[in-house]
Amino acid sequence: MRDMIFVSDFDGTITKTDTLSKFLEDYADPKWLDIENDWRDGKFGSQECLIKQFALVPNLSVELIEEFLNTIQIDDYFANFALYLKNKGIPIVILSDGLDYFINRVLEKNNLDFINVITNHAYFDDWGKFIIEFPNDSKHCSNNAGTCKCKVVKNLKKRYKKVFYAGDGASDFCVSKEPDILFAKSGLIEYCKNNGLSYTPFTNYNDILSTISEK
Repeated sequence: MRDMIFVSDFDGTITKTDTLSKFLEDYADPKWLDIENDWRDGKFGSQECLIKQFALVPNLSVELIEEFLNTIQIDDYFANFALYLKNKGIPIVILSDGLDYFINRVLEKNNLDFINVITNHAYFDDWGKFIIEFPNDSKHCSNNAGTCKCKVVKNLKKRYKKVFYAGDGASDFCVSKEPDILFAKSGLIEYCKNNGLSYTPFTNYNDILSTISEK
């Protein structure tokens, strides 16, 4: 069993803005917000939410998507944080209920494509529509998520003595009880407070680096 692994959400945790929400805001029919609200109200899981929302996105060119992704900024300290872990031999995983198409390109742009990504799969069909697949879902997922974060983290806990996790929002609520050490910001802090969960608050990845380097 290896010593430790660091797992992080992507949208709003590593990125300064929620990539999916910004994309839908820019390109989808405004009805995507109604679907978002229904998901947050628990009417269906994120898998169904993504399919319904991306059905409201018109046919787009690859060039347009690349222009959009060039506007996405990451945490000012994340690159240094990831390189620190790499140099220390500590594995780092991005665990997201977003889209690999977006995440991989943002990582490539920032020379961070050595990071393992576990998320939903997306690709363009011949007509310029996004097709989304869910290779990391689970029939046992209580939230019917596209990517069952709980399943992934539980499996990692069988292989590592200590699992660190960083998150910020609704897709991290369910998994927040699983890691050995949880770093939280934004809405995840309120959720942890309301549910009596232990967490370490952070503003950016320099905060997390200070804690990790002491372990």
